[in-house]
Amino acid sequence: MKNQNLKEKKTSGKGFIIFAFVLLVITLPFHYVPSHLKVFPKNRITFSHTIITQEDIDNLIIRYNNASIFEKKTIRNEPFFRKLMEEGILYEIK
Repeated sequence: MKNQNLKEKKTSGKGFIIFAFVLLVITLPFHYVPSHLKVFPKNRITFSHTIITQEDIDNLIIRYNNASIFEKKTIRNEPFFRKLMEEGILYEIK
């Protein structure tokens, strides 16, 4: 009985590790924006900005609006900002 329980625990531990790895592989190449119901590919596979919340978007807008002309140009050149512009999540009002 003890050997069978030990084998079941080892198997369930391996299953969890495999599940976590598969989940990681599936989620890392994409940005998820739940507030806009969008999923789009990243330029590079990173942990950065995998799930983009409305708060992240709002903070970026506030940072952009409070920036000087030169800082705005720098922010517009950031890959994250450009990706959100490409996807229509951020847009410029003139």
